[in-house]
Amino acid sequence: NEYPNGLKIFAQYVLLPLLTLYLIILYSYGAKIIISWDWPKGIVSYLISCVSVLGILTVLLFHPYGHLKNNSWIKKLTRIFYFLLIPLVIILFIAIGFRIGDYGITINRYGIVLLGIWLTIIASYFSFAKKNIKLIPISLAIILGLMSFGPWSMFNVSEKSQTNRLVSILENNNLLQNGKIKNEVLWETDSL
Repeated sequence: NEYPNGLKIFAQYVLLPLLTLYLIILYSYGAKIIISWDWPKGIVSYLISCVSVLGILTVLLFHPYGHLKNNSWIKKLTRIFYFLLIPLVIILFIAIGFRIGDYGITINRYGIVLLGIWLTIIASYFSFAKKNIKLIPISLAIILGLMSFGPWSMFNVSEKSQTNRLVSILENNNLLQNGKIKNEVLWETDSL
């Protein structure tokens, strides 16, 4: 099979330097956060998500060229990227854990947790096991299917979480009586 040479050039001279710079910045930022233990409000998970998507895209674009002569560096690069992804995923779980602990599960947080689980599976698989790239789209399709349908879907889980959180806040402030809000205005339909 002939692969377009422009694809390799784009991945090697545009995406790879961008990924390297992004990883250096993100590792520096992660070190600062861990040392000061001052977690920003929600931005860490999005930064890690972006570097993960960029890195996996770069690795997938390089994959066909890794089997050609004089390209053994591509396999090493792939393994290094997935090793570097593991500490970032740990930071992602800590950051999202703080947010869920403070505010409960929302659709976005649920998506980030599933992304973290998926990244853990992918990073572990490509760091320590065989290298079949079919796992990436197959596992992503399964995760997306699971988060879209059923009682474990992102909508159902976030609705239950936010409802329980609201009930808890109302109960803690003595605003709930027999499952109804105290001093609730009940409108009569004929008075409207």
